[in-house]
Amino acid sequence: MKNLLTLILCFFCLHTCLAQTVQKKNYIIDDVYERYKAGIDSNDVEIRNGSYTAYNGKKTIANGQYKNGKRVGIWYFYNREGKEMQQYDYDNSKLLFEAPETDHVNFRYRVDYVITGKDKVTPPIKLGGRFFGYLAYLKLMRKIHDLRGLNPNDYVVILKILVSPMGRMADCTVELLSRSTGQSATYMVNTDELPESDKIFIPASFNGEPVSSRVEVLCQPDDDGEINIAGIK
Repeated sequence: MKNLLTLILCFFCLHTCLAQTVQKKNYIIDDVYERYKAGIDSNDVEIRNGSYTAYNGKKTIANGQYKNGKRVGIWYFYNREGKEMQQYDYDNSKLLFEAPETDHVNFRYRVDYVITGKDKVTPPIKLGGRFFGYLAYLKLMRKIHDLRGLNPNDYVVILKILVSPMGRMADCTVELLSRSTGQSATYMVNTDELPESDKIFIPASFNGEPVSSRVEVLCQPDDDGEINIAGIK
């Protein structure tokens, strides 16, 4: 009887452990979705563990590993076409590779210093690259009611992110500009839903010292009135 009870308890524990981690699929935005493994802790909070891959259609745009809800090891990030954009080692907090920017029109970086020819300045870098790294921000922008259904021939939208010297997103706003009237409006982006991993940047530096900076990303409505980062690849 004792052996039977032990066997039942072992089976129950095994079943519980297997049920704790399941493969999940979640759409991030448009045709971009993610597949990952996750379980539920005692507070009913989802905790990611194991492999993670994100896709844009059939193209891989991110892959790596989670452990206890945090990114670990080396992660690889790609643009929408599957070209590698970034490698980052989360265990050692080290950037291994960042693809050079070929178009400086859509991403602009500012620091509060007068820069001379002798100064060495590096821009802030978003972990996740210039495509995957900004998808969470794009998703939040689309929740702003006044940014829906805009005429793509009239409106320009600029995402503005303040990055602290510690490499944290400190503030996030959106500026809406009308070409026809010249009027503008500014909206706060509610970042309460933003995962911690999406708030992390490599901070800008000025002559080797980390400094606060601003990232400005040019966005534009598409033909359906949905906001997208202009020309992002």
